[in-house]
Amino acid sequence: MTDSFTGELAPAQDAVRVRLHSTEDLAGALVLEVAGQIDLLTSGQLADAVTAALPRRPPVLVINLSAVTFLDSTGLSVLAQAHAATTGTAVRVVAIEDGMPRRAMTLTGMDQLLPVFATPAAALAADSLR
Repeated sequence: MTDSFTGELAPAQDAVRVRLHSTEDLAGALVLEVAGQIDLLTSGQLADAVTAALPRRPPVLVINLSAVTFLDSTGLSVLAQAHAATTGTAVRVVAIEDGMPRRAMTLTGMDQLLPVFATPAAALAADSLR
């Protein structure tokens, strides 16, 4: 099953694209593929996608930020809320090593709250960490 959430703001630079899909790698796991800039104008789209995913109670929810070029405090807040709202779902984040989202998570200590992986495969294959 594949669900899509696409942020369609004005054709300006502030669009974010979010796609939710299930994966065969881990029974029932869901992956949110996120691309663009996550800021005050677009973080609601990410929050909506997370809100749509959590009621399904997947064993793992991977939020893939590999294609995200900017992540501000509102985006970090969505990640923290995803972690706080889960019961029985392991929330994991994918962020490339030199990318802005990884730096933001490291600087704020968010990487201590949510496990961060370099690839979706690593996030799906990891044992339950937190």
